[in-house]
Amino acid sequence: MASSNPYLPTYRSGFTGPSERIGGSSPYHIDFKILSSLPLSEKIRALDSLAKQYKSIGRQIEFSNQGVAGRRWDPTAPLEDKVALFEAVRGAHAPRQGWDPLDFYAPFAKAKDRFEPGAVEGASIYIPGVPGGKITRGSGGGYGYFSEAQDPSGRVVFRVGHGDINRPEEQGEIVVAETKPQTPVDTTTAGSGSKTADELLVEKLGELLKPKTQIQPSYEGPSDEQFARTNEMLDQATLRLLADSMKQTEKEQPTYVPSSAGPMAAAFAQKAFVTPKSTI
Repeated sequence: MASSNPYLPTYRSGFTGPSERIGGSSPYHIDFKILSSLPLSEKIRALDSLAKQYKSIGRQIEFSNQGVAGRRWDPTAPLEDKVALFEAVRGAHAPRQGWDPLDFYAPFAKAKDRFEPGAVEGASIYIPGVPGGKITRGSGGGYGYFSEAQDPSGRVVFRVGHGDINRPEEQGEIVVAETKPQTPVDTTTAGSGSKTADELLVEKLGELLKPKTQIQPSYEGPSDEQFARTNEMLDQATLRLLADSMKQTEKEQPTYVPSSAGPMAAAFAQKAFVTPKSTI
């Protein structure tokens, strides 16, 4: 399903109707199913394509299941917001084996909500098509009027139902045209502009889904070697100061010279020795 076009082609699949004509479900609602095995990027692309189509006729996609009721799909919203909303809507629906089911209404964009009279009655229903595949129609089985979209291999990837059985489409089958081949791009000089819309979407999804990188703080102060040199210099300076202090103390210390101690005491005094008390 890779393509440079961010949107898939869409095709009308009847209209919303009263409960008795859509398979007995809630009146005027739409049931859309996406094959569970499709890549998440293709699921988001399908909803963006539907929302773009509804916007062109002045309508919006408004979800209805408990937990997501009243929330609307905005194709211009940040990708992470769309992914979160998709997961919430899918989880709000009863499980369907092999499918991601989504229930919604298509009220006029100017309407306050889907409960406003005339907002959802008789609204067009659409289904995305896959280039190279086809659209087939049917009715019954409690699904009202419905359509299925097949890829080129014949695999059904989208289903939409609960359409009014009294208002079917004229064509029972539509062949979806292949996309035109793109002009080759010189990848040796092209940057991000050479990537297709699919590739950019997948790349962005990869960034959102990968674990967040933990930023480790780094120390940018002096190295251990600098600390060692500094400590050595401080030790040497301290020793010099201590030696100078001791010399200064010796110079300032008074010398005791007895007035009549004789030649021996005078000699001791000349050498700046302090006479022991035992010699006095």
